[in-house]
Amino acid sequence: MSGSWDWDNVRFFLAICREGSLSGAARVLEVDHVTVARRIATFEERLGAKLLSRTPEGFSITAAGQSILRQCETMESAAVNLERLVAGHDTRIAGSVRLTSTDALAYAIIVPSIVALHETHPELQIDLLAGVRALDIARREIDLAVRFSLSRPSGASLICRKLGAVGFALYASPQYLAARGTPARGGGLRGHDVITYAGWPPGMGPRFTGESLDGARTTLRSNDRFLQVKATAVGLGISELACFLGDDCSELVRVWPAQVPTLRSVWLVMHEDLRRTARVRAVAAVVAAAFERNASFLRHGRLRAPRRTPSRV
Repeated sequence: MSGSWDWDNVRFFLAICREGSLSGAARVLEVDHVTVARRIATFEERLGAKLLSRTPEGFSITAAGQSILRQCETMESAAVNLERLVAGHDTRIAGSVRLTSTDALAYAIIVPSIVALHETHPELQIDLLAGVRALDIARREIDLAVRFSLSRPSGASLICRKLGAVGFALYASPQYLAARGTPARGGGLRGHDVITYAGWPPGMGPRFTGESLDGARTTLRSNDRFLQVKATAVGLGISELACFLGDDCSELVRVWPAQVPTLRSVWLVMHEDLRRTARVRAVAAVVAAAFERNASFLRHGRLRAPRRTPSRV
């Protein structure tokens, strides 16, 4: 019965298999959890089998669900490939382009860069998803990704362009350094408070510019860079920030102002099937040009004259 294999039902089934809960699937699919539950019930009714079983931890896949999982993933792959092939022949600079980036780069570089593009092509819509989560280009979760990576992102179907490099340094408030002293470069951060991510982002390389965190105490973890800046400014500890972001906060100083920033490469990534899509190419060109214009700012930040703070090494 052809209705049993409605692609939309398969989408809902795969989402709950991957997320393990109605709320997680609803978030990914951008619907409410009631809709997810209803679509799963419809799918099971049409197939005449129980596909998912509720447990205290969420949902588990039944034997029947496991038996069709691979076929469902094959359907998903075929549907995504079809969408990409059609999009690849779109010559209009109109419609939506899904772009992901870190919150700081989105705020400082990407959003200002798309003003002129919007004025020239008012029918173009940018869906800008900021954060450190690596969205899947192959599954069409995203069209373009601006990503940190120590090496060129791998993948046979990916087109990658190096946008440049971003400089990072350690920051603290003057009050924190006055109270706790300035750590010695290369000596680690033992005895200091630190602010970091809830899970270090992949591709970023050694954290805290390679300083050892043995004996350091984590006071705050957040994947929001602006929350990290605020936490550092109010004296919660030392954080590692992009220099263009840290230097723009008057309440922060670099822990070692004479130290050359640690550079991390930034890449623009897209699927090869979208390289002929006019709207994707237009956004990619604007983003690349913005990084080129701001190359020095991104690498070095705006280093202010260092304030005098007591040093207790």
